Amino acid sequence: MKDYYRLTDEALVAGVIAGLSEKWKINRVGFRIAMFMVFVLVNFIPGTGMGISILPLLLYTVAWMALPAREQGLTDSQLRKKIESRKSFYNYAMLGVTGNLIPLIAMGIFYQDQLLLLLFTVPVFLLLLPATVFIIAGIVKAG
Repeated sequence: MKDYYRLTDEALVAGVIAGLSEKWKINRVGFRIAMFMVFVLVNFIPGTGMGISILPLLLYTVAWMALPAREQGLTDSQLRKKIESRKSFYNYAMLGVTGNLIPLIAMGIFYQDQLLLLLFTVPVFLLLLPATVFIIAGIVKAG
């Protein structure tokens, strides 16, 4: 583990994925999308319950705490560009979360009796689709 690090200049969250992708010499955007999809899809493993759904988040948090931070020494203009790409990612992520919550809140307000029916009959994947699409778009845009 001594050669592993978090790349804080390239971070969208904590730089764990950026550091690992640089260390393993793989495409950062593709690796971020793959790890995000693992985080989403692990919730659909039949018969596992809620316990396993927290596992990717727990592993990321442990890596965040365990791996030392490393900076690339970017210039001010490069750093401003990275900050703008992070803002873009966060904006896309919030659009996705809002896209998920607004219909559920509206149904909860206007159709309380049908909200549970929706939650139990519509596949969870379809309920998570807006957030998933926007977060992946944010990852791609942030680079």
